Amino acid sequence: MPARIPQFGTLPDPRLSRRAAFRSFFLAPLAASAYPGSAAQPFPCKRLLAELAIASGPYSGAYRSMPGGPINWYFANLGLYFFVDSAPASVRAYMDAYVRAKDPLRHNIADVAPDLATRQPQDSDDAYAGTFLRLAVRYVRASGDTAWWQYNLPQLKAIAYSNILTQIKPNGFVRAFQAPAENGIGYLMDQCEVYAGLRDFAEHLLETGDPDGGYYSRFPVSLGIAIHSLFDATRNCWNWCDVASPDSSAWYPNLTAQIYPHLCDVHSADAPGDYYRLYRGFDVLQQGAADFAARPQDLYPWLVVGYYAAAVRKDTSLALQMLAMARRYYLPGSVNTGRFTVADIGYVAGILSEAAQPVS
Repeated sequence: MPARIPQFGTLPDPRLSRRAAFRSFFLAPLAASAYPGSAAQPFPCKRLLAELAIASGPYSGAYRSMPGGPINWYFANLGLYFFVDSAPASVRAYMDAYVRAKDPLRHNIADVAPDLATRQPQDSDDAYAGTFLRLAVRYVRASGDTAWWQYNLPQLKAIAYSNILTQIKPNGFVRAFQAPAENGIGYLMDQCEVYAGLRDFAEHLLETGDPDGGYYSRFPVSLGIAIHSLFDATRNCWNWCDVASPDSSAWYPNLTAQIYPHLCDVHSADAPGDYYRLYRGFDVLQQGAADFAARPQDLYPWLVVGYYAAAVRKDTSLALQMLAMARRYYLPGSVNTGRFTVADIGYVAGILSEAAQPVS
């Protein structure tokens, strides 16, 4: 999870300082029942998503990260994952825009400023690639659109090869940015998203008899082993990156990173150990922020945590409590004030689906 718009991140220091400033903002805890009508009023996911759609110009089909904001391809990859079933044509148009916009030689992709004309630096290469691969696999499996898949398969392989396979460091982690960029750190959240995207991509290649399936499928195995090496048995928690960093219980990146290995179902060669480490992450998050579902922890809602609670822990009650809090504080009057990203809109849809509630 890259820096993005200070959310799930890759470039640590600037965003950590912005988040530290938020710690002084004290809000009383909010119970799910404290927001009248939150359960009865449909959550306007589709309207909120439509408000971010770009309908014309060179980036037609893409989505802004927030109203009037830039195009952050990582956020859009995450959000649109949850609309593959209900809006496959929109997802296909978005993926076409992504392929058009990526660098034709390096196969990474720059974000686009709010003016929709100026390129601006992306927040990582690895997680952008991993989340796009996962979106593409979900799309072809759900839609059966094998024509799109076959036509774009060379591009998908190039994205995987250039941003992931050729960027693996001696310790087994994938560089956040392609060499020779200075930032080659391996961030736990990014690594997990890369693992999930590459795993799904390789699995679909094997399922469809692609001759490269065996080659691509070897990499998630070794990456999973590397990721599990980030668990600190002494501290009994996950390290959020592969370089030395101060011990902290900050919401981001320390606590939020804890759930990503389980969210992305990352495995090594140690099944009993994997089980313990995967489940331990959420315990650490809850111990560090017991009220995360009742009060804001950050400038952004971080509904990925609510989605994890619903989809992985099967605690839809906790997830809906967090959703009610997010709606009250980040979406007052159902208006997106600029803190509710396209990724969060997707996580709302995911939470509602897990809770067997309609996505409106």
